[in-house]
Amino acid sequence: MRRWNWTVRSAIVAVVVLAATMLVSDYYKWRLLALPWYSDTSQLDSFHGEILQHRKSSGGNPTTGQHLSVPLSQAGLANAASINVSVTSPQATVASRTPGSSPIVTTALPPLLSPVAKSPQPKLSSLQLLEKSLSKARLAIRNVIVSGIKVAAAEPATDGSDELFGDVYRNAAVFRQSYWEMENRLKIFVYEEGEEPLVHNGPCKEIYAVEGRFIQELQGDNPFLTTNPEHAHVFFMPFSVAMMVTYLYEAESQDINPLRNFVQDYINAITQTYPYWNRSVGADHFMISCHDWGPEITRSHPDLATKSIRVLCNANSSEGHVPYKDASLPEINLVGGNIPTELGGPPAHERPYLAFFAGGDHGPVRPHLFEYWKEKDKDVRVYQELPAGLNYQQLMKESRYCLCPGGYEVNSPRIVEAIYNNCVPVVIADGFVLPFSDVLNWSMFSLHINESDIPMIKQILQAIPMDTYISMQERVKQAQKHFLFNQPTKRYDAFHMILHSVWLRRLNIHIDSI
Repeated sequence: MRRWNWTVRSAIVAVVVLAATMLVSDYYKWRLLALPWYSDTSQLDSFHGEILQHRKSSGGNPTTGQHLSVPLSQAGLANAASINVSVTSPQATVASRTPGSSPIVTTALPPLLSPVAKSPQPKLSSLQLLEKSLSKARLAIRNVIVSGIKVAAAEPATDGSDELFGDVYRNAAVFRQSYWEMENRLKIFVYEEGEEPLVHNGPCKEIYAVEGRFIQELQGDNPFLTTNPEHAHVFFMPFSVAMMVTYLYEAESQDINPLRNFVQDYINAITQTYPYWNRSVGADHFMISCHDWGPEITRSHPDLATKSIRVLCNANSSEGHVPYKDASLPEINLVGGNIPTELGGPPAHERPYLAFFAGGDHGPVRPHLFEYWKEKDKDVRVYQELPAGLNYQQLMKESRYCLCPGGYEVNSPRIVEAIYNNCVPVVIADGFVLPFSDVLNWSMFSLHINESDIPMIKQILQAIPMDTYISMQERVKQAQKHFLFNQPTKRYDAFHMILHSVWLRRLNIHIDSI
């Protein structure tokens, strides 16, 4: 028994000695493994995709200050190997015991607390600082997407303007985070070149009012503006296509070359004066137009059409509108330049008519609509001209659905008019990219009917259950604030939604230093 105990004790001692020997022999390797594989946040940002993927797969909760272990990919290992971490290399020292005897080789390990020399970090250029800021914004937004965070990044506004919830949004939390990032980061430089009325001006009433109102808001002391172009994330070219049509186009001539020449000359002027267009090939520049000719005018310069951010009412995907870089602009008809004050309308049970439309016979869609429905049905009320005694706004308030066929082009002010009157919009325009569709879930508060299904409008609308309609109408009311042009502007209103559309498209690109 005693012999067995002695054997066990010997075995334990042998294991301990062996483990200690391994620890000592591998000390240097273990110490290197303990060194960090990245040295600053810029390198961490370069692996944010791996961080998000790891977090998604592991179900990690991205709370502030949480440490997240990131598995190194092949690219990560390559980058880690290239980091300049200065560590004293082991040096072999030879000492003779006696003449003729074998030398003793000892290894001089660096001290445990030896200082690690850091290479001086190169000073970032203004463009690199901007891109670094945008990278942080992208990462913050993606963190919300992956983690499902439901709280805002900032304290809610006291006026309730940031009450974003419900199915009207694709993801309310992501929108809230992205909007907060925009408010705290986005800076816009407006070119001073050009003179009124063609530049720095625009129509502020009637059908093209959104173009002029936006141009006006980006003047003066707007908090998004910067006078230093080195600090700008995007550059605004404040010319107005609507004003060009008024002053440069000869009526009935069908000649739009004067407008095209003006835009081309304008871009040439800013290119010769500033380096920023050439730096990005115009990708961080944007313009706005609510005129039907907006897309055609942009083709006067190839980079404006294919690289720049075009904010257009005529957002037709079949005619070159690219949602990744172009933004859709709501067509808001401000009659007399006045902001609507009588918003809303009665609930479903107080709306006796199924659908309503009144408008001119132009474009490819409306003749087809009139062929089947013009003054032919008491429930689907369609007029080319309203009969005497009928009121346009009142008929919208008395109808559950408001038909919104495209005119000369895909967009129509009736979409926003329907929203103002709590009437569910029925969009009839193939290829139309709806405004703010990055954020708003249009399928939850509007309908889209193909042009080929115009003969079946009544059957389609009657097949929708009343409960579904009531929910849609409630969401129309929720979406309403995003289509108002307030003076002064308010959070999440039309002006800020347009800016947010530009902001998202700036996040889609990365501009390298030249």
